[in-house]
Amino acid sequence: MKTIASSMPLSILDPGSRTSDQTPLPTVQPDIMDLAQSQAAPQMAAEPEILRGHIPAGHIPKPVIIADYVAKYPTIHSDEERDQYKAVFNDQYAEYKELHAEVQAMTKKFEEMDEMMRNLPSRPSSQMEKERINNILQEYRRKKNDPTFLEKRERCEYLKSKLSHIKQKIQEYNKVVDWNDAFSN
Repeated sequence: MKTIASSMPLSILDPGSRTSDQTPLPTVQPDIMDLAQSQAAPQMAAEPEILRGHIPAGHIPKPVIIADYVAKYPTIHSDEERDQYKAVFNDQYAEYKELHAEVQAMTKKFEEMDEMMRNLPSRPSSQMEKERINNILQEYRRKKNDPTFLEKRERCEYLKSKLSHIKQKIQEYNKVVDWNDAFSN
């Protein structure tokens, strides 16, 4: 056992001034080595089975979803492959730019609608105002959940990831080729 002293040494106190409210008594804490030996067995018994590497019966693991482009565009091994990857990149980059512009325009409209909705009165003063507010809310929900918009946004995100992957593969190949050229000369 290890003792931890109070904040004031006992030698500077007058013998009559020692009371429990003035100076706390030293606290006793178990030593780290004693703790490891005395609690090792109970801790092991308290661990759930999963922590020891067992998979519980009936457990269905979540599937790991790998994007199709990861398998379709592996590491580049030749200049011809690099040229094919560049052609795909350039072709799909044009589609991405167009989709991105559309999605950004819709997102900006949603932000404007959000601002307009924040400025709407919380308690409409007339029936006509209440109907106007309801129409705005319905229009907002309709546009935000529009399947065409959602599909375009999803396609835009997919293309961004795919183009990033292809670009990375092209850059990796270029780095290897540049490295090989530097050491072969």
